[in-house]
Amino acid sequence: MVTVVWIINRFVCTLTANNQPTQKRRAMAVEMIVEPKWVVQNFGNVRILDCSWTFKPKADVAEYKAKYYNKFGVGMNELKNPEYLAEHINGAAHFNFDIAYYPTEDERFGLYTPEEFSSYVKRLGVFNGDHLILYGRGKDGGMAAASRAYWTFRYYGYTQVSVLNGGLEAFKLAQGVVQSGESMISGGNFESKSVDNNILAKLADVPFGNLSSIKYLDARSKEEFIGKVPIGYPDSKAEGVRCKDAIHFPIGEVCAAKGFKKKTDCDQAFAAKGIKVGDTVVIGCGIGVSASAVWLAAARSGIVAKLYNGGVHELAYKAPQHLNTKG
Repeated sequence: MVTVVWIINRFVCTLTANNQPTQKRRAMAVEMIVEPKWVVQNFGNVRILDCSWTFKPKADVAEYKAKYYNKFGVGMNELKNPEYLAEHINGAAHFNFDIAYYPTEDERFGLYTPEEFSSYVKRLGVFNGDHLILYGRGKDGGMAAASRAYWTFRYYGYTQVSVLNGGLEAFKLAQGVVQSGESMISGGNFESKSVDNNILAKLADVPFGNLSSIKYLDARSKEEFIGKVPIGYPDSKAEGVRCKDAIHFPIGEVCAAKGFKKKTDCDQAFAAKGIKVGDTVVIGCGIGVSASAVWLAAARSGIVAKLYNGGVHELAYKAPQHLNTKG
């Protein structure tokens, strides 16, 4: 068991409460998005994961499979994130996208089986029943990466999870304590036995040839949506940059510079696109990160949302005929 360390910083917090079995914790109601002041006040009753991710090209599929696939110990030793090492919330383990997912020919972030995913999350010191607080950093308060991790835990059936609004910078402004280096983490007992396919849309599930029949939200930036910047897949046979009848709904509709907007503002943004409570939408982007923030905001607004994990990355190679519109 990790040694107990007491930290005085406006509130007295137990650092290693982030590393204690669930039965010693106080049960709390779980909100999708929580504010930094609340996290500071409840620090000893939650487990925090840093979900920061630095964009990089997709690794070679065969090389990754041989070296890192389902080899989480190796990945954690070799695929360290410099941002996390430089600064992170005290006691937070790093939920590393380069380890939690794996590259496939069609997807940037392939999804492991529940058993394999559980094997990784146990190494982060997560216990069944923990209230997980996920955060990112940087643009939009790091909400894209945090939301991607949030969606992932929900996909694996875990609902005791929240996103820290505003991420690392907001936590620091709320006088939360941070550290550098790696936190000492003891193993957990996290276990997922199934997945929630109701929140995942696969290529075959989406009528890309007739998107007017559903509401498909494209969460990429305006520059990407209209083709002002290259699609990013020069060897694709796609003649356009987006799918016909896709609804442009970038992350800026639901996030400001410092995190998620108020629910009422997000409600209005969806309503402006003709989307109301109870509607079903499919949300995609380039590789499924920005779309995750829109997915989370939609779910909070009472909209039935599905994330298209493949995104433009998969369409560009597997179904380029659907990327037929530009300008």
